[in-house]
Amino acid sequence: MSSIISCTVSESLSGKLIVIAVTGSIAAVRTVDLVRDLIRRGGAVHSVMSSAAQEIIHPYALEYASGNPVVTKITGRVEHVEFCGVGGRADLLLIAPATANSISKIASGIDDTPVTTYATTALGSGVPVMVVPAMHEAMYRHPAVLKNLDALRSMGVVVVDPRIEEEKAKIAENRTVVMEVERLLGPADLAGRRILVTSGATAERVDPIRILTNRASGKTGTEIALEAWRRGAEVTLVHRGHLGLPVKEIYIESAGDMLSAVLAELEEGGYDAMIAAAAVSDYTLDASAEKIKSEGELVLRLKTTTKIIRNVRSLHPELKMVGFKAETFLSDDDLLSRAKESMEKNRLDIVVANDVGKGGIGTEENRVLILRRSGARSEVCGRKSLIARAVIDALAEEFS
Repeated sequence: MSSIISCTVSESLSGKLIVIAVTGSIAAVRTVDLVRDLIRRGGAVHSVMSSAAQEIIHPYALEYASGNPVVTKITGRVEHVEFCGVGGRADLLLIAPATANSISKIASGIDDTPVTTYATTALGSGVPVMVVPAMHEAMYRHPAVLKNLDALRSMGVVVVDPRIEEEKAKIAENRTVVMEVERLLGPADLAGRRILVTSGATAERVDPIRILTNRASGKTGTEIALEAWRRGAEVTLVHRGHLGLPVKEIYIESAGDMLSAVLAELEEGGYDAMIAAAAVSDYTLDASAEKIKSEGELVLRLKTTTKIIRNVRSLHPELKMVGFKAETFLSDDDLLSRAKESMEKNRLDIVVANDVGKGGIGTEENRVLILRRSGARSEVCGRKSLIARAVIDALAEEFS
């Protein structure tokens, strides 16, 4: 059954084998969905459980979820070495949920459950380890537990912090865990890079209630920001939203707000690239301070907005820049010609062009043409996560 859902969301974990180790927290009930989420991104998942975990969920549940038998005790096959020993099969040992008891044992090198034995073997073999704590808040705040978590971090273990709610240190959301896994197992080809991404539609105020905007959803820009983050970059996303992503998010509303936010960020220094994926309003207006009464005809006097890319390029000539070019009902040759014009005019390194007259706005999929300054071009058609990967691939090649 697991093969049916493999790569249905993305291929970010394709070719990776993840061992999910489950300990005796009630949050163990979340692991079935977590396993499936990893598989949906192309990962292969095997499971190991402590005896306490088996009191909460049955091993059959994880066997069904992963499509693989579950290790509940160490046998003559020395499963811990097979998966987490030197040259073992696992790319990652993911301990989720991790109880205070298991955290403390792992930090101290104590092996008395299959999970702790896997952990000691992984740490001794250099297999990456990620720990996702879940327990009552009082237990999480215990000085010894906090000290043991710090000890694990000093060993190179990635700790995904819990959510403190209702006097509990609740296990991180599956989405958060999955993204942390993607970043840890990603190529890290953008490690040390700072990238600024603009995304989605801006909105121009007409009065305190009404706005002028466009149909752009921001899905492509969001996927680009996440793809860059997965690959090790420090990412800032400037957009009209609060999505709770693992990147720095700056909320803006208008085109003017976006320009100010972008220039302020770049002024701080340290950015290596900007990806201008936002559908910035071309026109704005002087907003009414009060609600305009809906009586009769309404005439609005529009004025052009300041071009963000042009301003950024003039102030930061060294910055790698990716621009987007949206047109309607053009042939590919004409679309590429417009993209090349934009590249030359704004001194862009990469232009992503698409014909929005044929779809793409607000949808899950799109078709784009990617043009690079070298003259190389490519076509990408499919999920916006695939388009994001292709854009980041091109940017990573520009850096190299």
